[in-house]
Amino acid sequence: MGTVFEILNGIEIVNELPVIYLRKYKVVVLADTHIGFEEEMAEKGIFIPRFQKKRLLGIIDETINAVDADTLVIAGDFKHKFDGLGRIERIELSEVLKYALSRFNRLIIVRGNHDNYLPLLTHKYKFEIVNHLLLGDTLIIHGHNELPDNIKAGVVIIGHEHPTITLRDSLGSIGRFQCFLVGDLISGGKLITLPAVGAYQTGSRVTLDRGTYLSPILRNYVILSDLRPIIVDEDVGILELPSIKEIFDFI
Repeated sequence: MGTVFEILNGIEIVNELPVIYLRKYKVVVLADTHIGFEEEMAEKGIFIPRFQKKRLLGIIDETINAVDADTLVIAGDFKHKFDGLGRIERIELSEVLKYALSRFNRLIIVRGNHDNYLPLLTHKYKFEIVNHLLLGDTLIIHGHNELPDNIKAGVVIIGHEHPTITLRDSLGSIGRFQCFLVGDLISGGKLITLPAVGAYQTGSRVTLDRGTYLSPILRNYVILSDLRPIIVDEDVGILELPSIKEIFDFI
């Protein structure tokens, strides 16, 4: 079994991965894999190494060997192309679906803003697509829309933002790292924002300016200054930082 880092009661980061484990439900949650991104870039004449799929398969493999899980939840933006299902994208999505379903008993995709045309693959692969997932008082949504009024949750888990934090000292930048964001909702309850799994999805910079965030949930529903970044990095490991207001001079 692997190492875990508990960020809230019963919710843990797996190894140094952008993945959380809901121990009570034996559920693994990750977000923003953006399979098909390299194909879309190639169509625009930008050729980049094709390893989003390989990275995701490696993360799935490491996760399933680290924790006792039977369900994988992808919290939105499993695929990348907005306007269709690319040829290579379809092949890579199929490979991921086949592998994930061989390792987990259940696969649930919480629909993100990039997940158009994904239902076409449900005819061949037995996975579920939902707009949100409620496990007890834990709500999993993608994060590109407002919080639903009709659901009261003690913990909200979102993706979409792809948060990264740049740390600085008096000499300049030390490094840029993907991170979780953990904090309080204004109305009560906790928020966890997941880093992106996609290698090219570096996302939004963590700041005290609400206008810099993509998700309306981070812009409108959280006590922004109290958000705590938790860095996950293969070299640095897991590094829990103080609240944004306390490290403002270093970001």
